[in-house]
Amino acid sequence: MERGAGVRGQGDAALDARVRRELRERQKRELRRERDRVVLDLADSLGTQGLARSLGTSVATAETLVLRSRARIAAGPPRITARRSGRDPERWSEADRLYEALGRGVRMPGGPPSCP
Repeated sequence: MERGAGVRGQGDAALDARVRRELRERQKRELRRERDRVVLDLADSLGTQGLARSLGTSVATAETLVLRSRARIAAGPPRITARRSGRDPERWSEADRLYEALGRGVRMPGGPPSCP
């Protein structure tokens, strides 16, 4: 695949951008969760004052960091909720248009069989 070209071609650049943005957001959430676990582990082993010294910050800042990390870890990953498709018919019509466009782009190799 060429660098800079979309995954599905030029016409789907906006869709590719959305996919890349979603992957980037997912990666940020995973990294944030990992960072929160590391901060909590350090706070458990060093204490809040030791964490503040190792980070070169005030104790109040370290306490805030630990509290926010605990809150994010306790909240857990975002849950996927189901919803009825009738509430958002435009969502499905967009998918239909996409699949229709993909189907028009497919060309079968060769042509129709010739009659003798």
